[in-house]
Amino acid sequence: MKTKPYANRMPVALTTLIILIFIASGCQPQATPELEHVEQAEREIPALAAVTPGEGEKLKVVATTNIVGDVVSVIGGDKIELITLMGIGVDPHTYVPTPSDIAAIHDAHVLFANGADLEADLKEVFESAGGDAVEVYVSHGLELREAEREHKGADPHVWFSVPNVIHWVKKIEHTLCALDPGNAQIYESNTEAYISELEELDAWVFEQIASIPKANRRLVTSHPALGYLAERYGMEQVGAVYPVSPSAEPSAQDIAALQEAIREYGVQAVFTESTVNPKLAGQVAKDTGIKLVALYTGSLGGPGSGAESYIEMMRYDVQAIVDALK
Repeated sequence: MKTKPYANRMPVALTTLIILIFIASGCQPQATPELEHVEQAEREIPALAAVTPGEGEKLKVVATTNIVGDVVSVIGGDKIELITLMGIGVDPHTYVPTPSDIAAIHDAHVLFANGADLEADLKEVFESAGGDAVEVYVSHGLELREAEREHKGADPHVWFSVPNVIHWVKKIEHTLCALDPGNAQIYESNTEAYISELEELDAWVFEQIASIPKANRRLVTSHPALGYLAERYGMEQVGAVYPVSPSAEPSAQDIAALQEAIREYGVQAVFTESTVNPKLAGQVAKDTGIKLVALYTGSLGGPGSGAESYIEMMRYDVQAIVDALK
């Protein structure tokens, strides 16, 4: 994460006093015994100077994906002006910014991104946009899984393990409190309530996955998006239609190997995703005689989908997985 200078930063002494007051007032990490690693979120962000929005303006915040944007909106509430760059159904792997996106980045006080190389070439976009936005990569500091197959780097789909999103929440809270200390108590209150909801969600996912017979807890998806879900909640990601990414066509050998694995492991369903063309996944399901089930992975769902927020998306996907495999 890189912090850029502000033209309107406060003097160092005053900034230090504000940060000390905000720490003393309680905008601090609240440790959860099972989720100790989320405490890293605060330690990884250097001291940030408060910003002073113009008359009648709010803190200007940009989020990259609509999943990150949803989490930011819960913490910031109506105290921030939030712009989310990627709309419903946009694949973060292939996102191309518009001129209005670049202008929003330039004007922002802070930009929140998933990181872990999810947003293709976005670092270059940030730099070319200019401006003074603080850049915060919410997945920085997490223990990342290695990406599947020959694709280099880490698996960026961290939000399918709920504790990872709690890490996001603490990082977002810390940043907003530092940049906008006048609203720190509100951000802290929103954070406390949201973490409680996320802990309930985490327990619910464990309970639901436990209801699937162990022999059926195997996942085949459009692309390798559910590794963190499998790892935390006791499942196995057997394979993917697009083994590297949705932008790289699989070979005939890849498809043949996947179909063989489906038959060998008795996989019950192929899970397709709202941001990936389902045609090839549908053909795999048809050829192997198993179900094709739609999930939301890289994007939230639209109005009426039942997956309009991060928590709703997780509940929708987990319920769909359980219904298909149980």
